[in-house]
Amino acid sequence: MTLPYPRACLLPASLLVLAVPLAAQQREEVKPEAASGGGDTAVEFFSGAEFQQIELSDGRKVEKFSIPVAARVTAGRLRVTAQVPYMRVKAPGDVVVPSGPLGLPILVDPAGPAEVSTREGIGDLRIDAAYQLPISDLNASVSGGVKLPTASTGKGLGTGETDYRVGADLSKTVGAVTPFAGVSYTKVGDPADYDLEDTLAGHAGAAVRLGRSASAHLGYSYEENASDLVDDQQRVFGGVNAALGSGLSLGLYGSAGVNGPTDIGAGVSLGVRLD
Repeated sequence: MTLPYPRACLLPASLLVLAVPLAAQQREEVKPEAASGGGDTAVEFFSGAEFQQIELSDGRKVEKFSIPVAARVTAGRLRVTAQVPYMRVKAPGDVVVPSGPLGLPILVDPAGPAEVSTREGIGDLRIDAAYQLPISDLNASVSGGVKLPTASTGKGLGTGETDYRVGADLSKTVGAVTPFAGVSYTKVGDPADYDLEDTLAGHAGAAVRLGRSASAHLGYSYEENASDLVDDQQRVFGGVNAALGSGLSLGLYGSAGVNGPTDIGAGVSLGVRLD
């Protein structure tokens, strides 16, 4: 049996940091400025905190608090990112709550108890790579990623399967505004007892520069559900990002579902860049 995706999946904390978006980490990428095509190398570290409340189709609720930790290496046009969260989940014992955007939808474990319980632990590790294409006057990238099953299946924090994703993103800055759009395809793992299909997803929106050191963004995303038993997911997302100086950056972000049960999420992120 499969229950719906959370209608308001959170953006990873590291995504929404001004001028250092993690393209391969999530489809909802914001690009206030085109990435450099030079040969510079930089290392960045991100962390933060995010909270999500999910209402399932049968009225039961899930609360998830997570602290994602991420690192990214940029070498010219290539970016490689790794992220793993620490999660604390309050949910019925038969509900599996994956840890990130490459995770599967919330699932029901037929062998699990229905009573509400609190469990915590390391989530799934995600490794992504993105390449900035050498196209003049246009910010275009292709990306790929893998979700590795490092989360505990016994605690219902993951499915124990590996997922793969490929995608492409476009954006173009016109004055202070940067419209962006992207598509992705995810090949999901095949956990026992579940009938799941691969998914397509898309997103679009715009970022607006707020002075020299801050930006805001707003967008909409649509994603097919991995199960034919539930609706596809739609949501709006937005946030504000600012550079604090000395390589530090701060992001505030949130999202909300626009179909099905009302679910919301919000988070804060802090990043440091080492050139």
